[in-house]
Amino acid sequence: MKALFSTAAVFFAISLSSSAFAHVPSFPKDEPYAKARKALLKKGWKPVHAPEAGFVCQKGDPRCKGRPETVSCAGTGNANCIFRWKRKDVVIDVNTVGETKPVITEVTCHSGCR
Repeated sequence: MKALFSTAAVFFAISLSSSAFAHVPSFPKDEPYAKARKALLKKGWKPVHAPEAGFVCQKGDPRCKGRPETVSCAGTGNANCIFRWKRKDVVIDVNTVGETKPVITEVTCHSGCR
């Protein structure tokens, strides 16, 4: 009975941790953000509008147009942007570079991951 309980506890712990990580999508490095955005929407992810970021896109900035999930975009350098998404309790940040056609550099968990 003790061995059965131990096995069940280990299985439960593994399923909890793997299910949290399973919710964080991955994309190939340099995947176009436009393509990844379509995939996120299709898989049930919702754009998160982050007004607390205090970010306002400049008029005509193609990186922000039609993307309420924009948290921030740099105006110089590599034109880095952060886009925030949510599904259930998991919130992710999708980081990109590139001004005219941003590509993904990484996806990180913002909250809800264990």
